[in-house]
Amino acid sequence: MTHRAGFDVGGTNARIHLFDERWETVGQRRERIRDHTTPGEVAATLIDMLRDVCTEATIELGDIEAAGIGLAGQLSTDGHTVLNAPNLGWRDVDFVEEFRSHWQRTGAEPPAAIRLVNDLNAQLWGEYVDGAVQGVDDVLAVYVGTGIGGAILSGGQLITGAGHNAGEIGHSKVVVGGRPCGCGESGCVEAYAGGIHLERRVAAIANDSDDPELDALRTDEGIHLGVADSLADTHPQIGEIWEEATNYLAIVTANAITLLNPSVLLVGGGVMENCDVFRAMTLQKTIPLVLQVCRTGLAVEQASPGDGAGVRGAASLAARDCQN
Repeated sequence: MTHRAGFDVGGTNARIHLFDERWETVGQRRERIRDHTTPGEVAATLIDMLRDVCTEATIELGDIEAAGIGLAGQLSTDGHTVLNAPNLGWRDVDFVEEFRSHWQRTGAEPPAAIRLVNDLNAQLWGEYVDGAVQGVDDVLAVYVGTGIGGAILSGGQLITGAGHNAGEIGHSKVVVGGRPCGCGESGCVEAYAGGIHLERRVAAIANDSDDPELDALRTDEGIHLGVADSLADTHPQIGEIWEEATNYLAIVTANAITLLNPSVLLVGGGVMENCDVFRAMTLQKTIPLVLQVCRTGLAVEQASPGDGAGVRGAASLAARDCQN
């Protein structure tokens, strides 16, 4: 029986789903990688996860015909090299070769079809083939998680651009010479509204305050943005951050909708899923800013919960390489 592996590598967690030929999930796993993010460490983690799910499902590595890796970053046109992954700190990394090398160390031959895709393209494709926008041909996806990413579906096809980097909505500039972003530039909307930057800004407030109410913000893994979100209406400094961040995010999103005229705006990511106030503020500000003819009939959909869409999309795109 033929199997396909789908991975999703974010700035905080890595995920895998193993699919059989009927696209049923036969194994899955999730691991935190934020503290171990070198290319070698991430590749080793992915292979360890793959071996674990194969063992649990009694599947040999040699039974896997395709592996798709969705990764938060800007990629080369050949789909092998990560040109810039801001939240991982990678530049010019041939991750497909790194991944293949770690696979070979298991003693098994890696599949010919190993495809590296932008994580948001993988997410949107997964939602299109079996998810929140199944069968909807024109979609703008905006995900706010550790960073901010976007993807575009037009006429049922992913729009990747000349360099395969279309959809980088998180690096739309909102302030000339503004806050530094992990991409190496400044003034990006991600530097104001991306999860890791929100955490840093809230942490600075908590560290400078003796307000006991802010103690609940701190966890063993850092700042809890869900708690911060619950304080946005009552704590002025957090409220100011939320106001500024959602202003910028709304402007960028509305302009993209006006430019692309999708039938659906798909929103997702950990911040949008877990911060209800942030999400509501963003959407309330976004829709009125869209050109009227482009907001007529526009639907807003929440991305499917859990990890399934991204890994399914990555695996599906890799499997298509086997057919071509």
